[in-house]
Amino acid sequence: KTMRLCIEHMNPNDTFNLVTFAGGVGYCFERPVLNTDENRGKALLFLESLEGSGGTEMMAAIRAALGKQDDPERLRVVCFMTDGFIGNDMAILDAVQKNARTARVFSFGIGNGVNRFLLEGMARAGRGAAEIVTLESDAEEAAQRFQERIHAPLLTDITIDVGGLAIEDVYPDPGAIPDLFAAQPLSLTGRYTVSGEGTVTIRGNTATGAF
Repeated sequence: KTMRLCIEHMNPNDTFNLVTFAGGVGYCFERPVLNTDENRGKALLFLESLEGSGGTEMMAAIRAALGKQDDPERLRVVCFMTDGFIGNDMAILDAVQKNARTARVFSFGIGNGVNRFLLEGMARAGRGAAEIVTLESDAEEAAQRFQERIHAPLLTDITIDVGGLAIEDVYPDPGAIPDLFAAQPLSLTGRYTVSGEGTVTIRGNTATGAF
């Protein structure tokens, strides 16, 4: 249902693809395609045909989803959805971090046995967000929240200038601040080493230009 919501609510000029990972990697289309009625229909039929089987070969899917980013006018949004426990954590996180400049990674884990460390780490490294749905959670609300979150970032490529204030231990890392999305607040924390006064300046990009 979450994947269906993402497909049905894309922006008009988006391109998209579906990549499966189990015993191997499969594709709905050879490369990302335009968001048309025909292509959405093919994707929904492809989605309905899927069944969980085989192992969870995540590294190959990471390479497939993050590779071949040859369109400078687009920001790639990658949504990883899994109900399995995935290993090879550090290699996957490294691959996500290396592509964080041109892609955003969102993770969606379903069930009580998912690898929270990896899924939450992927979202941090990929400047996105994680959603974990346990068997006791409200999956309907989670699916809607996830779709709304990735649909339209309000502010991307965010930087913070603390105006000379003596601040340390800032989290998230000022060099990798996640985008601001409508369905989730963005909080930054830090520690003053000494008191002082200054102007904190937030910069980023909106759909209409620089902010």
